[in-house]
Amino acid sequence: MLALYALTAIFIAWIWVDYYRLIDIYEPEKLKNFILVFFLGATSVFIVFFLNGLIFDKTSFNLNGNLINDFLYCTIRIGMLEEFAKINPFIVFYKVFRKEVNEPIDFIAYACVSALGFSAAENILYFNNYGPEIISGRAVLSSIGHMVDTAIVAYGIVRYKYRKTKLGKFEVFWFFCLGSAVHGLYDFWLMFEGTLKYGVLITAFFFLECISIFAVIMNNSLNNSSFFTYSKIINNQKVVNRLILYYLIVFVLQFIFVGIDSNFPNAFAGIGLSFFTIGILLVIVSKRLSRFKLIKGRWFPLKLELPIYYKSVLSNSGKTISKHLAVRGESYNESYLNIFYKKEFYLFPLSKRNSSIKKPLLTYIEEKVFLADDETYYVAKVFLDDSKSRFDYYLLKPKLIGKQFTNKKSTLVALLRMQNPNDRFNTELKMFHFQFVGWAYPKKIQD
Repeated sequence: MLALYALTAIFIAWIWVDYYRLIDIYEPEKLKNFILVFFLGATSVFIVFFLNGLIFDKTSFNLNGNLINDFLYCTIRIGMLEEFAKINPFIVFYKVFRKEVNEPIDFIAYACVSALGFSAAENILYFNNYGPEIISGRAVLSSIGHMVDTAIVAYGIVRYKYRKTKLGKFEVFWFFCLGSAVHGLYDFWLMFEGTLKYGVLITAFFFLECISIFAVIMNNSLNNSSFFTYSKIINNQKVVNRLILYYLIVFVLQFIFVGIDSNFPNAFAGIGLSFFTIGILLVIVSKRLSRFKLIKGRWFPLKLELPIYYKSVLSNSGKTISKHLAVRGESYNESYLNIFYKKEFYLFPLSKRNSSIKKPLLTYIEEKVFLADDETYYVAKVFLDDSKSRFDYYLLKPKLIGKQFTNKKSTLVALLRMQNPNDRFNTELKMFHFQFVGWAYPKKIQD
């Protein structure tokens, strides 16, 4: 079984290597670089063994049931030690192949792939020692947790190099401590969740908070790429589908391994519980880690928040007509219009009968703006004649509720008339502040 466990651990790591290849849209990295960093990361477990034997095994610093002692143990002996080990392969790679790391997301991606190598080596040991029943849990919680912690550490380097705050190099040390503390706190909760009331829920809550921080780190890294362009988009539905498909394979592998290791009735019982509990987390994680609000040069603050929230839907008069659960970040239909950025296209009315738009409108997207609550809008010139010398400015707002695409998969947008073209710069305005003209959908001229 050891060989099968090793292949499974590598496959779990591949899920997230492929993920970075999907979201790194501006200047994609070579697969061979990820493979090299992954195997360097796998060897970093020996750094932990070496430093434990050199330093900690010679002390009396161990778990003893005291909350403060055990928290410090988790933060220092586990968190700091493992984060130091995981970041070192990336540093070695960066020193040797500096030209390959040329945008913020590269620092995060390579550091996380190093963490995936460490996690894969750790997973092989855990699967072999504790059996296949833990595969799905470690595939989601532990592997992603290792990435989150190391991403926080790498984010300190990103901020030092690209944001250049007053903290200078101290910021690198601060984020190393922060990543170590998050790592330690997560392990601390796992140790005590069985004895705490609602311990499992606390662990899940903490995990989801970390996912939000992770998403913002990657969002900021993409926003501040020197290759940034609004014309490239992340197909978040493709990312979600790929992640869920990969994890379904992991669930199937766990089912088969449990059936071989014990019996298939036990496999059915175990996979049902894992599929329900881990599956819910996975859907939320997949959606949040595929949705980014890409705004050139924007640094969103890191803050504790859940990936999901109640979103208010406003009528044209500004009244709240409904609330629904939504995932943070920009959805695919919000970013879909990026493919028309700085290009001419036709805007077709969804329905001539119920719209002021009676014919296709030659349109040109001039700018992407973010108004109140960072809602996405596109500033568009709508030409009034074939000479293109006369035009009016409108806002295009992607449809976010109900039917959002045509049958041919074009996104539906609201055409909004501005009283003053300068309103596009007023970040206090919402959709109801503009005159709704009608629903429409874009179509390329050559179509």
